Amino acid sequence: MRNLSSTLLATQKKATRRPYVKVQVVERVGGITRFSWSSLYEGEEADHFHAAICSGDGSLIRLRVDPADNKLYRQKA
Repeated sequence: MRNLSSTLLATQKKATRRPYVKVQVVERVGGITRFSWSSLYEGEEADHFHAAICSGDGSLIRLRVDPADNKLYRQKA
């Protein structure tokens, strides 16, 4: 388990905040291929809030909020 830095702990305790995570995936580092990616889903949803996790059985669980109606949708692949 990793501990949060003092900066993150202080930000977490503020009254107003907007948490987010930015993920950047790079296939090559120093000319060496690190990952072999394959697409599991190609949808036509608008860009909005998403979350994804791999479960213990190896499946991918994806959550998204539809900006048109603010409904939460779940997909397991």
